[in-house]
Amino acid sequence: MTNRILVASAVLALGFGASQAAIAQAPTWSTEQTAVWKVVEQSWVDDVAQNGKWPSTYVDDNVVSWGADTPSPQYKASMEKWNRFNNSQSKTLQYEVSPLAIAISGNTAVVNYTALQVTQRATDKPEREATGIVETLVRDGKGWKFLSTTGFDMKNK
Repeated sequence: MTNRILVASAVLALGFGASQAAIAQAPTWSTEQTAVWKVVEQSWVDDVAQNGKWPSTYVDDNVVSWGADTPSPQYKASMEKWNRFNNSQSKTLQYEVSPLAIAISGNTAVVNYTALQVTQRATDKPEREATGIVETLVRDGKGWKFLSTTGFDMKNK
């Protein structure tokens, strides 16, 4: 998702296929790890849908995000501002997220995964991007929220 990568890095036809991929790559995941991955997957669904849920409903009020496309770390208000702008400028045509590792200790989870996506700005030629993403989520009384997110380009040549 262009907005997520711009914000996480700002960050895959999901649904059954992605869930099956997660299970195939981590057959011994705990219930907690599976729950965390579902939040990550759904955040991508909502970001790509440009329905206004990402990042506002997914991130902790103290979130910090930093990626290759941002000169310094961003906080929630900045993430929301840039996400709205990016939504007006581009669209994700296809994407896939693939989990690599999920570590949980208490109410903190660290998720490592890759994102492959094809995005398009206006009438420009679509671009393919591969990104490595590391996100930290914290559990509050309602579920898991993103506390930190970062990504790095995985030159896909």
